[in-house]
Amino acid sequence: MLIPLSWLKDFVEIKLSLKDLMWKMTEAGLTCESYKKVGDEIVLDVEVTANRPDWMSIIGVAREVAAIQGIKLKTRKENALPKKSANFPIDLIPDFNLFDRWTGIAIKNVEIKPSPKWLADRIRLMGHTPINNVIDITNYVMYELGIPMHAFDYDEIAGQIMTVQLSKGGEDFTSVDNLSYKLPKDAIIIRDAERLIDLAGIKGGLNSGIKETTKNVFLHVTIDNSVLVRRTSIALGLRSEASAIYERVPDKGGTINSIKRAASLILDLTGGQVASDLIDLRKEKFEPWEITLTEEKLEKVLGIKIETKLVVNILSKLNLNPRKTSKGIACTIPTYRGDLKIEEDLIEEVARIYGYNKFPMTLPTGRITKNKIPYYFDDSIHLALKEILIGAGYTEAMTLSLISKDIIEKFGLNPSDHVKIENPVSLDYEYMRTTLIPSLLAALKLNTEEKLKIFEIDKVYPSENYKLTVVTKGVDFREFKGLVDLIFEKLNINNYKIEFETNKSYMHQSVAGIIKMGETLIGEFGALSPRVLNNFEIKNKVYCLEFDIKALEKHTRVKIFESVPLVPPQIEDLTLVFPAKTKIGEVVGLIKSVSRLINKVELKDIYQDSYTFNIWYQGKTNLTDPEVKEIREKILKLIEQKFGGIIKE
Repeated sequence: MLIPLSWLKDFVEIKLSLKDLMWKMTEAGLTCESYKKVGDEIVLDVEVTANRPDWMSIIGVAREVAAIQGIKLKTRKENALPKKSANFPIDLIPDFNLFDRWTGIAIKNVEIKPSPKWLADRIRLMGHTPINNVIDITNYVMYELGIPMHAFDYDEIAGQIMTVQLSKGGEDFTSVDNLSYKLPKDAIIIRDAERLIDLAGIKGGLNSGIKETTKNVFLHVTIDNSVLVRRTSIALGLRSEASAIYERVPDKGGTINSIKRAASLILDLTGGQVASDLIDLRKEKFEPWEITLTEEKLEKVLGIKIETKLVVNILSKLNLNPRKTSKGIACTIPTYRGDLKIEEDLIEEVARIYGYNKFPMTLPTGRITKNKIPYYFDDSIHLALKEILIGAGYTEAMTLSLISKDIIEKFGLNPSDHVKIENPVSLDYEYMRTTLIPSLLAALKLNTEEKLKIFEIDKVYPSENYKLTVVTKGVDFREFKGLVDLIFEKLNINNYKIEFETNKSYMHQSVAGIIKMGETLIGEFGALSPRVLNNFEIKNKVYCLEFDIKALEKHTRVKIFESVPLVPPQIEDLTLVFPAKTKIGEVVGLIKSVSRLINKVELKDIYQDSYTFNIWYQGKTNLTDPEVKEIREKILKLIEQKFGGIIKE
């Protein structure tokens, strides 16, 4: 939100230096970290949080600055509107599920012309080009008071009837800036007797907008359904100052003052006359409400005691009309503070104006509960996996859970098997992923490094199960397979079975497999299909794995540590020759199972069809050569029987 300093000074005296003013505003929650100079003017750039629609106005920021400085706002005398000099009928048919309030007035005999310099200059300071006096006035009052409004050409409203309703979807709409749109379903629209004339809360229609030939004006202010305005804005990719205010819900009690302010300016600057009664349609009264703040609750929440006199003073600065009662400090909340609903909201107001930096620095205290809370999330397996992968030289990536239809199809999956978002912010984020591999593959494609090893731990949908996914390029299969073994070794998972087969179309059918514990599928690993890589325009060979973390956690076993052996191992290399397609992992498992005296087995080297295994023999006492020979011969006999392997001469 842009705030010209000269405009702000119309409502409040600025006693602080510019630097101190910006710091105090930021400290109180109205972040102001930058400003710009436009000619001789200084324009503050403030960040408005979603819960403070009142800050989307000059007067709202002025109230905050007055509270920070401990001074009152400047008063401005508003002249009463003159009595109507004609009766221009207009029939408004509301729907209070779509509009909370609808306020309007007709003005006749206006002269459309360029705005006076003071008005045009202020419109430019807000980053807009002046158009004409009537349109500029509606924008001016919106910026000043924080309530959007729109001016119609009264004579272009067919039948002088306006009906608010929801769009059916697919309607053509041309906005006042001559841009055409196809409306989504359930947009709030206004129709006259013949056609659609307004996209409520976002843009007015070209067919009923103010033109150079306009003579009579219908000026209106509405309080629209904020959820529907936001949905329509996102669906159309159309965001305006009005929609930004409506998303936050403007002051429901301020429409009368807003319409009177705009009407007065129109009468002064266009020579028009009032041509109707002031119309105000609403289902309920929008009046101030009361909240009571207790000093006990204030001290308990803030952790410090603030004197009652100071609390009352702070609430008075915020125009909350505090008064002491037997129950506490009762405050009357003005309608422009729709964010204040409960006692904790008042506590926050006291704290931020008092100053968070005045709170003493203390360490948190408390007791650790013995029982896990119902929504406790145990991420210990996640942390263990991250430690293993980072230690192995892998880099963690974080990708979005939403992917595009294009990526799904390039990966060889069916979009209909994915959860589709009804109102995606972009077609690039239209579907919930069923696997993390496509997202990591897209990230890998963007990276120019020849060798890349990345992983991610996150959910897939609709199951919402956590998966561990790894994608690599520039590594050979042996190195990649070593990661699989490392993960199971560190998690102390034994007796897992690898089957070199896959039903996944995106995996290489001869260089991929699945891992099972009994009949439980733990995950899959291997090379990606050349077709998929070609679709992503990746030339390197890519290996990937995806494990179900719940299954990993279920089969993880706590390691039982034994004392370091007092005797050294006997270590020997055994080179064996195997027939083609022998599963070496099964060979290693067989060797380990031959004797409890075999402490460790590693595949040391491969040359053609020869495989060298490094074997450690170790017991509680020194092993003799005959004892080792007996174990070795047993190994060779079993390997020859099961795999057809023979020792290399």
